[in-house]
Amino acid sequence: MAELVPAEGLAAWRAFLEAHSAVVGRIDAELLADGLVPLPWYDVLFAISEAPGRRLRLRDLARRLVLSRSGATRLVDRLAAAGLVERERVEEDRRGAVAVLTPEGAGALRRAWPRYADGINRLFLAALTADEMATIRAALERMATALRAG
Repeated sequence: MAELVPAEGLAAWRAFLEAHSAVVGRIDAELLADGLVPLPWYDVLFAISEAPGRRLRLRDLARRLVLSRSGATRLVDRLAAAGLVERERVEEDRRGAVAVLTPEGAGALRRAWPRYADGINRLFLAALTADEMATIRAALERMATALRAG
């Protein structure tokens, strides 16, 4: 493996994946233990809440959350069954669908945020200095910008 990826680069990649998995897993478990929405549901509700009119096409949701279109559809169907979103057809595109945040979904998002914020602070930010936070942010933003552009 070292021939294809420099050892330090591979170590950085593995550390990123392991830290991400550990932090996300703990936050998700804590949300569930408190009777709140699971983290994947939170991510969907947040994405929709940030969209204009609190409406987001499923294809855009799938892209934003790195899901397949069918994965986004299944997840939105579960949220709709729970009353947190509504699915609407797009009039000009019969195959298109939009997920719309319901008042119940907005409430679930508001209730989950303090627990999620606590997890971010305790499990992620507490392990970093201000300089490390700035470095990580700059590197990841640069990477995301380059990937979107190319």
